[in-house]
Amino acid sequence: MKAIEIVKGVYWVGAIDWNIRDYHGYTLPGTTYNAYLIVGDKIALIDSAYTGFDQQIIERVRSVVDPKKIDYLIANHVEKDHSGTLPALTKMLPGVPIYCTANGKTGFSKYYDAKDWNFHIVKSGDTLSLGKGKTLAFLEAPLLHWPDSMFTYLAEEKILFPNDAFGQHIASSQRFDDQLGKEESLKHAQKFFANLIIPLAPRVLKKLEEVGSIKIEIKMIAPSHGVIWRSYVGDIVGSYVNWSNGVARDKVTIVYDTMHGSTDAMAKAFAEGIMDEGVEVKVCILKDGKSEGTHRSNIVPDMLDSKAILVGSPTLQNQMYPTVADFLSYLKGLDPGKLTHKKLGFAFGSHGGHGGTIKLITADLKAAGIEVINDGFEVYYKPDMTEIERCTEMGREIARRVKSL
Repeated sequence: MKAIEIVKGVYWVGAIDWNIRDYHGYTLPGTTYNAYLIVGDKIALIDSAYTGFDQQIIERVRSVVDPKKIDYLIANHVEKDHSGTLPALTKMLPGVPIYCTANGKTGFSKYYDAKDWNFHIVKSGDTLSLGKGKTLAFLEAPLLHWPDSMFTYLAEEKILFPNDAFGQHIASSQRFDDQLGKEESLKHAQKFFANLIIPLAPRVLKKLEEVGSIKIEIKMIAPSHGVIWRSYVGDIVGSYVNWSNGVARDKVTIVYDTMHGSTDAMAKAFAEGIMDEGVEVKVCILKDGKSEGTHRSNIVPDMLDSKAILVGSPTLQNQMYPTVADFLSYLKGLDPGKLTHKKLGFAFGSHGGHGGTIKLITADLKAAGIEVINDGFEVYYKPDMTEIERCTEMGREIARRVKSL
């Protein structure tokens, strides 16, 4: 296993997890746990990986230097996919200084038997000189995305190590954005943002403003997952600003499930009306929620990119269909209402008794911070041609409203 030099004296020494398919409640095609070795007169290792990937990290370090020569461990984040290797490293390097935030020390002490660990607490503005023109600067980033999070910045090379920020879950032999490709890199970054960062959008904007105010120049962003941004730094930073502000296209996402085809017929009629007005639409049936295209985590990136979201469900035992309830529970946790520009919402469905599902959907959409257009539309049993035409016309009305935003 070999390290990859990203600039002179700075190496990617991470681990590739080719097999992981579910994490944080969403699907992924594998991932990387990125760690970085900085070699000056002194040697620092930034971040690590899950337990079980210890040898990948250590052997990649060994391809550059003797791992026992590491002088400092920089721990940007407590979460175990970035800290699981620390017990093995501290055992190999007894007494090695571990640089982290005060909240980081608290978290590590809860996760691990860390009573003998040599913690060095850092605050924003603190620095660490490694010699040979390599200075690390630290920037606290609480709740981006845990209370302990911090960024590390290699001043001379203008490289930002922001841990989870700007990351992507993808297992790949490509280490850089220009190798994977701009479109593919941004696609995976958008899914990462949609599933993890939406609730933190105001903090993202505040932190980017803070970085701008202290005039930190960034030539490269080396996150803890996915590819390193070296060619499209402006694109990913600009995308984070747009996503955090809720900037979206003239697009509508329709999310639903169906029991006997009635809600399905309604969803397709809404889509026809939306398309009649020249507005893009994405129709997403949830089904069992496990298939690649129907899992909630593959739908929320479309929601992020849309100005409106329509949610439909049949009534089952006076409740929403389970897959729809699951999606809306996930959506409430993401809290898209935190985005600067609110999204429009609309509920629809079918029933064979007393109905009422659209009221439940409407309540959940409002709880997610979405601006609900009206009371929704519900049909008894199978929609007839008049009701189908009504769905189509409401689709046109929603599309016109989207275009007016």
